[in-house]
Amino acid sequence: MTNALSCKQMLFVEDDEELSYMMIPIFKVCVKEVFYASTLEQALTLYHNQSIDLIFTDIHLHNENGLDFVKQVRKSNEEIPIVVLSGYKDETLLLKAIPLGLTDYLIKPVNYTQLTLAFEKCLSKFSKSSSQSIPLSNGFFYYSEEQVLFKDGQYYELKKKEILFMELLRKNKNRLITKDMIQVSVWENEDMSDAALYNFIMRIRHRFGKDFVHMVSNLGYRLG
Repeated sequence: MTNALSCKQMLFVEDDEELSYMMIPIFKVCVKEVFYASTLEQALTLYHNQSIDLIFTDIHLHNENGLDFVKQVRKSNEEIPIVVLSGYKDETLLLKAIPLGLTDYLIKPVNYTQLTLAFEKCLSKFSKSSSQSIPLSNGFFYYSEEQVLFKDGQYYELKKKEILFMELLRKNKNRLITKDMIQVSVWENEDMSDAALYNFIMRIRHRFGKDFVHMVSNLGYRLG
């Protein structure tokens, strides 16, 4: 299970800093990176500016409701695994959470076995998602498991950075892709000049059509 999640990035939303310091090192055993937020504002900022693969969030956050954050996420992403944590079992909140497609609902304190089972449920959701074709733009479909594009009976083999870029688009197809997200996910945090990014996008457009991906007011990129 650990190896399968070692390339994933998670967002952890929790206002108890002492608990967070205890849990984050445990999370890091399983995933590549853990982004931490103690408020919904911080959580939304990280979600929109980082390539997040899975989310663990508390429900009660200093007079804020973690489900409000989940609702915002679900507006743009119906597939990302989301695990909710709570200090007690709240039947009313649980009923409200059902339509949000939660991957798991954990009662704190959470032990290592419960966390492992929650990660396994996230992994199962990744496996189901990757086995399907994902429509992108201009009639293209991306097959995550095979890491190829398909259109009009033709398969397009992809180079490493192209695969990483398609994975980024797949996970964020209804969101703006920022330069920082590309640097983290495609360049894997290596130096990325503006010229290198420009040339990469131009090669993508040359291969798959100039309308495959668009620049949005120097803010980032989106599918055509």
